[in-house]
Amino acid sequence: MIRAKIALAATIGLFTLSLCPALADDRVGVFGGGQADFSNYVFIGATLALSPSLGNGLAVRGILDTGGYNYINDTLGTVKANFGGGELDALYQFTHQNFWSDVGIGVNDTYTGLAPYDPTNRRRGQQAEVRLSLDGGNVSGPWRADWNGFYGTRLDDYEGRIGLTHALSPQFRLGAEFYAEGDPTYSLYQVGPVAAIKIADKSELQFSAGPSWESGFASRPYFKALIYQSF
Repeated sequence: MIRAKIALAATIGLFTLSLCPALADDRVGVFGGGQADFSNYVFIGATLALSPSLGNGLAVRGILDTGGYNYINDTLGTVKANFGGGELDALYQFTHQNFWSDVGIGVNDTYTGLAPYDPTNRRRGQQAEVRLSLDGGNVSGPWRADWNGFYGTRLDDYEGRIGLTHALSPQFRLGAEFYAEGDPTYSLYQVGPVAAIKIADKSELQFSAGPSWESGFASRPYFKALIYQSF
């Protein structure tokens, strides 16, 4: 628990300090959101540019998240997992016209509680690791591509999403996305149509649905709702 407290304190500190310069310049971006799906979670974070502005050059990002999910163990049956933690990343950001991307390396520290306890779950208890991350997007006319993901170097865990949408109006995009997550003992894949709705300035609501393939379950449909807000 000591490592978790250190990680959480560091990310909270970064978030708090970022609010002061945010009023004076554009070197800080604050964001948050949540997702309802097989895994439910909420997150909040801040990015602080070490260059004159966000979008190009070096930056530091801190994130806090918490959530839960269920999975099937062959011996234990349904296992309920609840997690919470933080991450600090060093980023290199690049923006050119309608293209943007972040490449990052950082430390993630997450505690996962399991009921019943599953000793085979690689993410059980306190886990810290170095993570490599990538996210970005590109707009070409009415078309928009988005991608994000990470790879954990100690647990060999990963998460990735790629989507392609077409703008039907300034507030509405429609397209498809593919999502994958897992580690050597677990995997989840989802593919299906996605709808993105701009509900306010710098705020978007996304819905997606389709077939999914998850360890321990037969193929089944999924429905996902995600909200994202930046400030």
